[in-house]
Amino acid sequence: MSTELYIWKWVSTIILAALLFRPAKKFILAQRVNKAERKEKRQLTEEEKQLLEKRTIPMTALLVVTFALVFNNVLFNKFYLSP
Repeated sequence: MSTELYIWKWVSTIILAALLFRPAKKFILAQRVNKAERKEKRQLTEEEKQLLEKRTIPMTALLVVTFALVFNNVLFNKFYLSP
């Protein structure tokens, strides 16, 4: 793989992960808030929601970076590295 293609692979992975981060965080946070509210059988306070949001960020980052890496590896292997 050429150096330019290698750099583009990593740049596109970072861009894809950045674009997916916010919607994925909102989706995961909504799921976690709903689960917590069902478990507690009451509405969560804003402080509890903010705490859940802070705990959601690392998990979301790991998820979107992993997805972006796998997605780009599949695309690059199929379209750029196939004989």
